[in-house]
Amino acid sequence: MVEEPDLKELYSISLLKKIVAEKLIGKKLDSASTKNRGQSLERMTLDLLGYEMKKDDLLFGGFPDIKNQLLEVKVQDSPTVDLGKFSPEAEAIVISEKNLTTFDVRYLIALSDSQTGVIEGIILAPGEKLGELFSYVSDQSYKCQRSIPMNFFDQYYGKSVFNPG
Repeated sequence: MVEEPDLKELYSISLLKKIVAEKLIGKKLDSASTKNRGQSLERMTLDLLGYEMKKDDLLFGGFPDIKNQLLEVKVQDSPTVDLGKFSPEAEAIVISEKNLTTFDVRYLIALSDSQTGVIEGIILAPGEKLGELFSYVSDQSYKCQRSIPMNFFDQYYGKSVFNPG
């Protein structure tokens, strides 16, 4: 999971939808802090991708979360999603050896109920397409947040949303 991505072995958005996104819906995330919910989601995603992780194994902690699949994993349980240090709002190189940018990184955003921790939907899209769905709000900490109106999800309740592009 921490190796450079091999573009010939990179799963398509459609395959990620089938083997990960659809199976995450209905799962419950750790109800502790946002960081723990994010780690819980990352572990579930790694498991569905076939990685064998022991409970005490440390996660990669870099960008993107699952480097060899160029996949950043986020939890959304409030009107905003913290995209972290890197943002697909402006293209920036993230893996220089392969000329991969923030536009190439794929985002898996789990839409979870803040009270129950249950994943109710998934957004799965390459970074360059996220701006077509949501607007960015940047602050002084260089963390970008994506404002997501909660009624947006009503039409997608219990479904996996993806961009096959």
